[in-house]
Amino acid sequence: MRYRGKPALQDKLAAEYVLGTLRGRARLRFQAWLREDAALRRTVAEWEGRLAPMAAGIAELHPPRRVWTAIQSRLGGGAPAAKPGFWDSLAFWRNWGLLATGCAAALLAAVALREPQTIEVPVVQTVEVPSSAMQPSYIALLHATAPDGQKLVFLAYAGRQSDELWVKNVALGEAPPDHGHELWGLPATAGEPPKSLGMLPKLGKGTIKLAAAADQSLRDFPALAISIEPAGGSKTGLPTGPVIAKGDCLRFW
Repeated sequence: MRYRGKPALQDKLAAEYVLGTLRGRARLRFQAWLREDAALRRTVAEWEGRLAPMAAGIAELHPPRRVWTAIQSRLGGGAPAAKPGFWDSLAFWRNWGLLATGCAAALLAAVALREPQTIEVPVVQTVEVPSSAMQPSYIALLHATAPDGQKLVFLAYAGRQSDELWVKNVALGEAPPDHGHELWGLPATAGEPPKSLGMLPKLGKGTIKLAAAADQSLRDFPALAISIEPAGGSKTGLPTGPVIAKGDCLRFW
């Protein structure tokens, strides 16, 4: 029997277990589940808390002394048994047992018809904080050109061996109609032309497919820049529109 994910079944089994009507292999199997499932143990504890007051309200019953005398007599350890009285009546105790069984059955029926309850179990999640385990990568932080030279507007990230550059538009704003934003790598040597890395995605974030792994595509560019170009990119291979952002391309290793 599978009980996980079935709150109503768990609740019913817990009630039968506390009442003592869950017997044999079913009881042994339930006890094994209890050792492994904290939520199930809480359900059992709740049922014990509900039924304990009922047990406390029933007065303890002591059999008359003549019952023990009769038992000893039958075992050969006392005087002959006296004529059985009311409390010694087998019929009385049999009827009492039937009544108790009926009460237990009625309680189980009420449990079965009760609305299922959802038990919230706290989930422990482990979050790995990037540290020395973070893969070596290239990270670029681009700021707006004048007059907002201190405003961060764009982020880019790529692992050294990855050919995908992850980008995020922080505050670039929208390009004019029929235009887009093009990303450029700026060489370290003065006089060398910038190289296009691709058009930025229309959405706020996405990826740019590099021509090769970042260790080849970005290693010669200590800085990146963004210009506004016609849709599809510059037709000359060089920036033709205004450069709206620029920043360092850092090596994280």
